[in-house]
Amino acid sequence: MSKPTQLLMGKVPLKIIFFLLFIPIMSFAQRGVVKGVLTTETDGLPLPGASIIIKGTAKGVLTDFDGNYSINCNVGDVLVVTYVGMTSREIKVTAEMFGVEKRIFVEQIPVKTIESDAYNKALKSVKQESFQIPDLEDSKQTFNKNGTYNQFQRIKTIDIKPQHVHLTYFDPDIYFEVGMNSTLSFQYVKNNNLPELQNKFSQGATQNGALTFLGPETGNVFSYGPSVNSLEFDGTNYNFDSNGQLVPLGNGNGKKANAYDNTLFNTAINTSNNIFFNVESYNWIANIDYINKSSDDIFGRNRSTTNDVILSYKTTKYQDRKLDWNTFVKYGKRINNQPNINGFINNLLLNSWITPNSFSNTQGTIIADNTQRSFNPSNYNNPEWLFNNNKNFDVNDLFVVSLQNDIEPSDDFKIQTHVNYKTTENDQNFGLVANTVGFEDGYLSHKTIKKNTFNGTLLLDYEKYIGEIELKLNSVTNYSHDNLKYAFKESEGYDDFSFSNPNSSTLTEHQRHRNTVNLKQDISITHSKGVEVGLCTNSYVSSIQGDKWFLPTTRVQLNLLDLIDIYDFRYIYLSASSAYNINEMPLFYTNQSHNSLTLSPSESLNYTSNIDLFANESIELEEKHDYNFSTKVGFRILNANWNFEANYFGSKTEGSVFPVLENNVFQLQNIADINNRGLELVLEASNYSNELKWNANINFFTNNTEVLKVYNAQERVAIAGFNSVSKNLIVGEPAGIIVGSAYARDEQANLIIDVNGYPMVATEQRIIGDPTPDFTLGFFNALEWKNFKFNFTLNYQKGGDVWNGTQNVLNYFGTSQQSADERGITNFVFDGITQQGNPNTTNVDFYNPTNGIENNRFVRYGFEGVAEDAIEDASFLNLKSIQISYDFGKDYDSFFRQFEIGFYANNLFTFTKYSGASPQSSLFDTNSGNNLNFFNTPLITEVGFKAQLKI
Repeated sequence: MSKPTQLLMGKVPLKIIFFLLFIPIMSFAQRGVVKGVLTTETDGLPLPGASIIIKGTAKGVLTDFDGNYSINCNVGDVLVVTYVGMTSREIKVTAEMFGVEKRIFVEQIPVKTIESDAYNKALKSVKQESFQIPDLEDSKQTFNKNGTYNQFQRIKTIDIKPQHVHLTYFDPDIYFEVGMNSTLSFQYVKNNNLPELQNKFSQGATQNGALTFLGPETGNVFSYGPSVNSLEFDGTNYNFDSNGQLVPLGNGNGKKANAYDNTLFNTAINTSNNIFFNVESYNWIANIDYINKSSDDIFGRNRSTTNDVILSYKTTKYQDRKLDWNTFVKYGKRINNQPNINGFINNLLLNSWITPNSFSNTQGTIIADNTQRSFNPSNYNNPEWLFNNNKNFDVNDLFVVSLQNDIEPSDDFKIQTHVNYKTTENDQNFGLVANTVGFEDGYLSHKTIKKNTFNGTLLLDYEKYIGEIELKLNSVTNYSHDNLKYAFKESEGYDDFSFSNPNSSTLTEHQRHRNTVNLKQDISITHSKGVEVGLCTNSYVSSIQGDKWFLPTTRVQLNLLDLIDIYDFRYIYLSASSAYNINEMPLFYTNQSHNSLTLSPSESLNYTSNIDLFANESIELEEKHDYNFSTKVGFRILNANWNFEANYFGSKTEGSVFPVLENNVFQLQNIADINNRGLELVLEASNYSNELKWNANINFFTNNTEVLKVYNAQERVAIAGFNSVSKNLIVGEPAGIIVGSAYARDEQANLIIDVNGYPMVATEQRIIGDPTPDFTLGFFNALEWKNFKFNFTLNYQKGGDVWNGTQNVLNYFGTSQQSADERGITNFVFDGITQQGNPNTTNVDFYNPTNGIENNRFVRYGFEGVAEDAIEDASFLNLKSIQISYDFGKDYDSFFRQFEIGFYANNLFTFTKYSGASPQSSLFDTNSGNNLNFFNTPLITEVGFKAQLKI
């Protein structure tokens, strides 16, 4: 609420203060996660590094490079959205924001270049004063209440001319708005975003001292055979190739062998259509919104769909009413016909990329005896077999109904109530037929997760001006009842190509429910001299995880320009905050990173993510202390507006919850205390002159963690990865430090070389990498000239480590380009010392046919190689997005309010220190599996066309 021109004098009744601060009011409420994308209102571009903070606390998040955000909050919380160069927004959390993607728009702050010489001269002698335009929606002035001052909602178009402004209005009684937003895009995977595979050497290995082709029937898995160009077909009836078996040149029918193309990826076509119809009168607004999305998977095999319908109705605030209503209903259904359940896509890529180029995966998947046709049927699958013989899908249903009312007994006192009901259901189906490697007997599972939540909230707001002091009191009481029903059915032992009549089935069911109450009491005092102080207490009561009655928050902000005169500055803010809070466990633990920890990479074909965990009474609440110090400065130089923000933040989380393996069983435990601290710097410049608008933003971000304590007696706790390489919690190290197999070294870190001339492997796993980047940079630039818009976003990350297990495995099989380039190296001497401590002088050949395949440089260390070899620099530079558009509907006499057509591209150019994975990919798509690359989904490039129509 903006401060009136003349301050109201008076005293705050003691009974109101006592009522708001000390008496918890039992009511109905909701807790949940608000997530979505933060974009600019004018062009829809994502805003990386923007701050979203729960007002009155230090709890907040920063948007990532795509503008994505996710924040835990309560109904009634106020989210403060700030981004340098953009108008700050305060958004009160409502029930309808949970379970949906909330797109937040912020407006750029336009400042027109001063063209008057007289005014320029005046500015040299008079200090620039900053000012703020009151928010019409919150202002106490009567022009906002009766609608006679400016019915701005009736404005259809605004056309600014040099001498006048032309406004076009809707009918004053009722008007409508119809619009459609459509997108057609094409997604594909660029070759430089894939591992480099060789196409020179065939399936085979050394035999009797010579390179020999060894086909699928021999059981050989390697591509260390002779050159494909040295082979030809013999034309015989051969189960594994329609052209016959491969033999040396001169021994066949003269038809030369060729390297087959086993590429899986195809161009995917995606469409998105959003149709909306809005009707508004002077008293109410009704909306109908329908969204349909349809997309191919990146293999061009299956299509997925999304459908959302939203109906909403609310009363307007044009009249001086004491009661306003807002209600909505939403139904959504998402069907994914190519989900990565149980690492299905990872296994597709593994089986494809290790296939020798002398074998074609597309010549059929079944041989004469009705078994699988692959380059090695006993150990690995034909990707086409996996495509044709699975029963995988993932379906999500959402239904939400919400009712909210606002009661305003007086200008100083407001009451808000919300009632909400939400139900979600997730069905995950996974099935593979018999004779599939990893699931030889056939396997089928169905998992259903149903969640029902009844929520409500009661909010009381009191605001009063006392002389030069503004007093705000806020009381929030939240209640939530959550119910979870979980069912998992697993069946095995099927006949060939059948999912009927299994030999065995098991059914696991769980049901959980929880009641929680949150109490929040907040007081804020703001002096006209620019000093604001806030105090807040939070209380949390749970039927499962216990209670926390006192969680204090303090905050202070100082506006220096209200205290001292500083020329050429628009604002200078200094602020600090400290907040204690808790993290609540979800009833169903969604982070599946622990499921692979008992497996080695070579066992990944057996991987399933069915070790599901749930909240229980033995898990205590995570307690978190956040602190923040920030400076914001706005000034004007070089004919442009500049904004600088520095934000130092930190937190300590006690009792962080992770799955822990004890007695071969995973259990959720409060296992560690973790410290976090970081620095964010933002510099933004903008210039608006005549018909040209320009805005640029650069964001620097660094964040570091440290494990302060591990509760159990273990030296380390693995949280993601495999049993031979994983991310871990180790006291004194960053959270998620990478541990794996490493080469043996002496005290001076010299490699220890064995008698054969190769480095030895240490008997114990060691720290081999830190996934934490040194820093990240984001750069955004936007230009607008007349009806044209152009913008792009660049992302850069410096440092950090990634385990590239994909490369090690491809080297082992001999399908990588690296293995082709290095197999001819001879007389190589590894730098190190012998076991006797002498400098190593033994030379080795990386692949000498006379020494046997087992002595090959890459084969000798096994399927996954040495994890230390796979650690690579995670630095990358990515042209995240680029967009150009033209709006044909800006003319005031046009039938269209908006008719904008544009072209866009995402991930058009990417440069990394290594190839083969997205910089943002995660092992099996799990929450904690980032920086672990084991046949992860590669970076996808998208180009498309957008059309936005509004009448």
